[in-house]
Amino acid sequence: MMYFLQQSFIFVLTLHYGFSLYCKQCNGWTGHYPPARNTVSTCDNRDNICYTTLFCVKIVDPMRPGLHYATFKSDCYYQVSIQVSPTNLSYITSGRCYPYLEGVNPTQRWWYCFCNDRDYCNGAPTTFTLLGLISTITVAYFVRN
Repeated sequence: MMYFLQQSFIFVLTLHYGFSLYCKQCNGWTGHYPPARNTVSTCDNRDNICYTTLFCVKIVDPMRPGLHYATFKSDCYYQVSIQVSPTNLSYITSGRCYPYLEGVNPTQRWWYCFCNDRDYCNGAPTTFTLLGLISTITVAYFVRN
């Protein structure tokens, strides 16, 4: 009987760890955050995680032009599509970011960036990735206006 319980426990662990994607579940910022307001990010706590079988997401608020930082929320995402605007439903591809418009006045914009290639893939980006994202957001803002 003990052998059966031990094998069942190993099987359950294999299912959980074999098919779950670990994602960061936290709020933070990237870039040069104003030093006077610099506090510890919840992303520094390695216990802030969630599990999914689909995607990890990082929701980036580009703030406004001229700021050298962006705030973000990292979380699990449990759907295969995203409603990026009232008339546009997009199917999610790992490694891609989607602009999201909320229909309130004034319009709120976010970037939803998805991944599922490795555990904790929605953690803090490298400096190179951050510069690329901020440049893309800045160009998109000025092209729109």
